[in-house]
Amino acid sequence: MIVERLAKSLMVLSKDGVFTRESLERLSGLGGSIVESFLNELLSDGAITRVGEGYRVNMRPHALIRYFMNKGLSVDLEEISGFLPWDEFEALIRLIFEEWGFRVVSRLRVPVVGTRVEFDVIAYREPRVLLIEAKRWRRVSGSLSAIVKRHLEKVELVSREPEVLMNRLGVRWGEALLIPVVITWHKAGMSMLEGVPIVSIYQVNSFIMELDGIVDYVRAFRVSWRHL
Repeated sequence: MIVERLAKSLMVLSKDGVFTRESLERLSGLGGSIVESFLNELLSDGAITRVGEGYRVNMRPHALIRYFMNKGLSVDLEEISGFLPWDEFEALIRLIFEEWGFRVVSRLRVPVVGTRVEFDVIAYREPRVLLIEAKRWRRVSGSLSAIVKRHLEKVELVSREPEVLMNRLGVRWGEALLIPVVITWHKAGMSMLEGVPIVSIYQVNSFIMELDGIVDYVRAFRVSWRHL
């Protein structure tokens, strides 16, 4: 789509701070009223502001991607991956789950069973704790089995001493369902591998909406603990 070409071009230009209409036209290969309408909508929504003869994006990359997603535009994340800071993918995952009412933490290290494991993103809302492995690789399929195996091992370790994780999260439910999830930024429908949901970033909304209906079919660890 034409507008998606503009959105992708804006994502690339936003890393440089201020950009001009001419640079947007040059990168996208578009011009005229299409570009003018695109910029006017961004201005109206507060996504960009005028700076002299140019414009500045008012959002971090992950928030800008989410803005376009909410507009129904599919920004090709793989194509622009080289222009995004490494942590923006995790930030986008956090943002989506927060919009659905989850509490979210990232890069949490948990000491368990004589070792230490780290989770990219943890999204939790009683009674579920989603332990998320975020993969922004271009080609993930060849090593997907290994990724799922390692992720399951980490979740299984945490399930042995759940009070450690829950204390770090400040969760005092007494029992919970730990659900391992892998989120990639490939354009694909949701699939399962060893009971672990493999979810495209483009399908996270659908995954959250459908979670109640599929929870009995995914790999999960039911845990209980006493408050520390």
